Amino acid sequence: DITEARRRYGADLVIPFMHWGWENEMASGARQRQLARLMIEAGADAVVGGHPHVVQDIETYQGKPIFYSLGNFVFDGFTYADNNTGWLLRLEADRQGIKGWQVFVAHMDRQGVPHLAPGQPEKSGGREISAGK
Repeated sequence: DITEARRRYGADLVIPFMHWGWENEMASGARQRQLARLMIEAGADAVVGGHPHVVQDIETYQGKPIFYSLGNFVFDGFTYADNNTGWLLRLEADRQGIKGWQVFVAHMDRQGVPHLAPGQPEKSGGREISAGK
């Protein structure tokens, strides 16, 4: 599908968004890692995942970012802090791919409304980008 998106449809960027991983597991699994790397090898510019209801690790593979799980962002009904934390992802891209990225941490209140944590961004990669650009 990644190859086809570029060849058949002329996509400038391909970023698969995956629904994967075991719920409440803080580390990505071996199968997630294998699939993400295969997607990069097939030509994906980045891979973004979700589903486990917790944030997971970030990896750079062949110079391209993989975000295994962004966690929860607008979601209620969880009592544990790990389930009430989510990442807001900002990517800077052009036709040649991802140039930079930032992850902003949000914590949800009891109603499931996200609030940015102080001291943002939490993590960044690629060339520096600012929130104003």
